[in-house]
Amino acid sequence: MSVTLENHHPDKVNQPNYTVPITHKEHRKLHRKTPIDTPLARKMRQYDKITIIIAAMKNWQTGYEKDFDDKPDIGLVQATHLKEKLMKEITIILGSEIKKVNHIKGFGPRCLAGILAYAHPSRFPSLRKYLFYCGYTEASRKNKCYRHSVKGIMFLLVGNLMKQKDKHYYPMYLEFKEKLRVKFPTKPKMAIHMIAINRTATFILKEVYQIWRVE
Repeated sequence: MSVTLENHHPDKVNQPNYTVPITHKEHRKLHRKTPIDTPLARKMRQYDKITIIIAAMKNWQTGYEKDFDDKPDIGLVQATHLKEKLMKEITIILGSEIKKVNHIKGFGPRCLAGILAYAHPSRFPSLRKYLFYCGYTEASRKNKCYRHSVKGIMFLLVGNLMKQKDKHYYPMYLEFKEKLRVKFPTKPKMAIHMIAINRTATFILKEVYQIWRVE
């Protein structure tokens, strides 16, 4: 059986055009992207993959319908049912863990499962390393060396907290936004909004780290 190889750049700085063919598994390992092997992480990878597939299926179905005035059965209903089934299984795996963030309004099982699956605090010896891995330090943002999936989860989580107007983090977001407006009067509103979200997310991760770091 043939193995598909990928091009790895051993030295992008000094030899940007030099590549070495290696397997996908070895490539992930070299870039520290080897999947975390826990029951929760496996279920979350399945959930995230089916979410991507569903989005692609919806886009394809919409495009097809516009072109041919027909909506083909491409298994979208079955895929959606699978997504719902996976979330139920994920919630069961989480068990009583979700109760630890019940005081945060809008912090549901989807976001908690993602954080604990991809960036469980117990894997990190310090808060600094934890925030670096999650992409919430200046160094990790500058080097773009962090777990990108966590960024997406945190953006979703802060959005949920804002919609639910959590009594602690929603005022924190508003305070950050107001201070940024004063400090950077010419900065676009969307840029201010994104910075405020990132700062709020940092404090949420700090609390998550404190709750789960000793496990």
